Amino acid sequence: MQSSAVLHIASLHGGGVDRHLRDIARSVPRPHLFWHAGPRAEVLELPAARRFLPLDPRAVRAPETLDAFLRHARVGVVQVHSMPRAARERATGLAQRLGLATIATLHDVLFLRAEGLDPGAPREADAAWLAQTAAVLRNASVVIAPSEYLAALARDHVPGLDVAVIPNGSPPPADDARPLSPRAEFAARRPRDVVAMLGTIGPHKGSAVLDQLGPILAARGIAIVVIGYLDAQVPPGWRNAGVFVHGAWQDAEVPALLRAYRARLGLFPNRVPESFSYALSDLWDAGVPVLAPPEGALGERVRAHGGGWLLPPGAGAEHIAAAIVEKLDRANAAELARVESLLGRRDPARVPRLDDMARSLDALYARFAIDPHAPDAEAPAVQSLLAKNLDGSLFREEVARLADELVQLREGLEAERVKAREYEAESRGWIAKLEADVAALDAELAREVEARRRFDEENRQLRDNKAALDLLPAILRRYLLRKARRARG
Repeated sequence: MQSSAVLHIASLHGGGVDRHLRDIARSVPRPHLFWHAGPRAEVLELPAARRFLPLDPRAVRAPETLDAFLRHARVGVVQVHSMPRAARERATGLAQRLGLATIATLHDVLFLRAEGLDPGAPREADAAWLAQTAAVLRNASVVIAPSEYLAALARDHVPGLDVAVIPNGSPPPADDARPLSPRAEFAARRPRDVVAMLGTIGPHKGSAVLDQLGPILAARGIAIVVIGYLDAQVPPGWRNAGVFVHGAWQDAEVPALLRAYRARLGLFPNRVPESFSYALSDLWDAGVPVLAPPEGALGERVRAHGGGWLLPPGAGAEHIAAAIVEKLDRANAAELARVESLLGRRDPARVPRLDDMARSLDALYARFAIDPHAPDAEAPAVQSLLAKNLDGSLFREEVARLADELVQLREGLEAERVKAREYEAESRGWIAKLEADVAALDAELAREVEARRRFDEENRQLRDNKAALDLLPAILRRYLLRKARRARG
C-alpha cells in the first residue's frame, strides 16, 4: 500500500532549510509536498513532479478545495520547518482541519524572536513572540532539533518540552568528482595560502568583518575565498586585496572547488550562533580543518569531534587574522597535518550521514502519520481545484488587471512611436540642411585652396625670375628694368 505523504511547511527562503527539505524528499521513500508560506505569496510545490502551484489568497482563506486536494494527495502528517506567522498559521490550521499530527523542526533561533538572526539583536527571547511559537511547539507530536545546542535552548525556554536531536545528514562525498578550476581572476593573483568560507554569507555569518580582515591577511600572502557570495557582493571577483568571491555553486562541487582553490582552512566568523551548519559538514567531508566560534553548534561540534580550533568569543578582525596566520605558519605544520589526518577518517558522528537522518525521520512519519481517506479523483471538490489550477480562474482578477496594464502599455508605446516618427521627420530636415551647408562650405574651401595654389605658383615664378635677373650684368639689368617700366607706362 502506498505510504501517506508528508506536507512540509516552510517560509519563502532558501539556505539550509531548503537543502534539508530537498534532502528529505530525495531520501525518505514516501511522497512529499512543500508549502512555501510567506506574508504576501504562497506556493505549493510538488517536488517529485517539479510542479509549482501559486495559491490564490481567496483559496487559502476558504480552503475547502485545497483541503480536498491534500486529502487526495494522501497527506498524513504536517511538518513545520519555520516559525514566522504565516508558516505557523498554515501548519496549525491544516493539521486541525485535516485531523493530522504535527511535527515541528527547529532550524534556527527564530523561535525566540522574529529578528533573532540579526547580529545586533538581543539574545534573550521576546516574550510575546515566544508565547506564539511555544504554543505551536507544545501542540506538536514531536519537536526535532539538529543539534543539542538548539535542543537545549528550546527546552530552557519552553519548560517541559521534549526535543529529539536528529542531526542534518549529508550524502557521502563523491570520490569521482570531476576536477574544477579556480576562476581566472583568482588564478592571475593566486596567494600563497587560502582560507575558505562556504555559502551565502550575510551579517549573521560575519560578512562585515571580511572588509577589515581581507587587507590584513593579504599583507601576509593569505586570501579568503568565499565559495558562494556575500550580502554585499553577489558577482564573482575580488572584494578587496584579501577576499575573493567565487559565486554560485552546487553542493556536489564543494570538494572539487576546495581542491581547486587549495584551501587549507575553513573559517566561520559568525556573529550569531549556528544551529548546525551544513558548511561545517561539507568542509570536514573535504578534509579541511576549521576555525570556528565557541558559541552554538559550531563550538559544540568542534569540541566534540575535533576537526579544527575555536576562536576567542566575539573575535574581531585582528584576533581572527592572528589565529589564521598562526595555524598556517610552518611552525604549526605538524598540528595542521594531525587534524587533516583525523578528518581523513570518515566518522558518521562527526559528519552525520543522510541515510541515518532519513531512517530516523521515516520512523517518526510512520509513527505519527495517518492514512487519510483519499477522495475519488472525480469528486467535485477535487475536480474544482484541478480545473482552477488548469484554467487559471484562481487568478482571473489578476489576469484582467494584467490585460488592462498591457493595453495601457501598448497605447503608451504607440504614442511614443508617433513622437519618434515626428522627431525622425524633423531630424531628417535638419540633417538635409546641415548636409547642404557642409557641401557649400566644402565648395568654398575648395575655391580658397585653388586660389592659394595659384598665388603660390605666381610667387614661385616671380622668385625664379628675380633670381635669373640677379645673374645678369648690372648695366643689362638697368636696361631691362627701364624697358619694363616704359612698357607699363
